[in-house]
Amino acid sequence: MSSRSQIRHRRPDVEASPLREHGRLPVRVFTPESPIRHPRRMVADALRDLRVARSLAWRLAVRDISAQYRQTALGYLWSVLPAVMLTLVWVVLNKSTLVRISTGAIPYAVFALTGTIFWQLFLDAMNAPLAQVTGNRTMLVRVRFPPEALLLSGLLQVAFSFLIKLVLLGLVLAAYGGPIRWTAVFVLVPASAFIVIGTVVGVTVTPLGALYKDIQQALLAIVTPLLFLTPVVYPPPATGLIATLMRYNPLTPLFQVTRSLLYGGGDAPVARFVAVYAVALALALGGWFVLRLVMPLIVERLEA
Repeated sequence: MSSRSQIRHRRPDVEASPLREHGRLPVRVFTPESPIRHPRRMVADALRDLRVARSLAWRLAVRDISAQYRQTALGYLWSVLPAVMLTLVWVVLNKSTLVRISTGAIPYAVFALTGTIFWQLFLDAMNAPLAQVTGNRTMLVRVRFPPEALLLSGLLQVAFSFLIKLVLLGLVLAAYGGPIRWTAVFVLVPASAFIVIGTVVGVTVTPLGALYKDIQQALLAIVTPLLFLTPVVYPPPATGLIATLMRYNPLTPLFQVTRSLLYGGGDAPVARFVAVYAVALALALGGWFVLRLVMPLIVERLEA
């Protein structure tokens, strides 16, 4: 057989490529077929992209955190000022004749600051997915990379801001001599639940929010009144319409369990907390795959 014939009939040796040998060049195949038709492959691709996205997410988070506090006089204090200002407003109202809120053995300033810190955690987690997509619009259009990098970057920034707020809460507790309990070491469990629920809401509105700014404004208009239907700055009332609304508010057991772990007192609705957390985790998992499916469509619309 001639050498020309040998070359023509030789099977392409893709495995011998040095780049593929060392895993430097992952191969991505685009087809018109929906990934839903192959759920196993879709899950495997999602897990692979999640591993690949970790290093990029860390770089994006470091970049965004550095840019956020660069050229500011107060620096990282800006991450705690919203919670502090909201707490001060309610402390003043509680000391006046307009509002009377009883929090038992817990100083009201500690009670309100705890609520506002975890409320801000929920808001930060909710805003993170949309903020990451809109803030990295140019990179999304020009570079193809796993969307998980944006989600992880947002979560890292939310966690960083929350840790600063926890330091502030520790200082306030030391100043007031709050009744802190040993179970406070488990407070990261409800904190993670706040992050999961906020992320679920954020991922849900991100596809439309990336295309229409009205979604972000509408979300703000909906969430603002929710503050008064959640036990953020006052405990749930025993009777009345507000008590009924708080009872069906999925955030209510999260605040109650958080305060119970930190300060004790009262019967924490652990069963409701577990149920809400389990549903939120399931919705978060589903939202992750939905975001992967719609992200190419979002990028296509952003390019137009």
